[in-house]
Amino acid sequence: MNIAAESYGHAVLLNLKGDLTEDVMGAVQQTVDHQLADKQVIDLVFNMDEVPFVDSACLEYLMDLQDRLAERLGQVRIARCDANVRKILEITRLDTIFEIFDDLTEAVKAVEA
Repeated sequence: MNIAAESYGHAVLLNLKGDLTEDVMGAVQQTVDHQLADKQVIDLVFNMDEVPFVDSACLEYLMDLQDRLAERLGQVRIARCDANVRKILEITRLDTIFEIFDDLTEAVKAVEA
């Protein structure tokens, strides 16, 4: 799993590359925790453009993270899912929990608003 973070004020864009599975959760959690150490950060945008698969452990982590960010009055946003990941989100009904964007620029603009 390759993770690159970009800061946009109170939001952080996380560019992910590779399958998002339980095996890589430690790296994801470490990156997220590092970003959230800054109390100014309240929103996270996950760029899933290069993520072909997400497993249940990662979905559970994203839901927990959504609750954690809600305490800061922020949220998790997901951008640029491929068809497989979007289908997983639809089947699990998580497409109603997370704000999902087709366009990365729109996702970043939404958190800046």
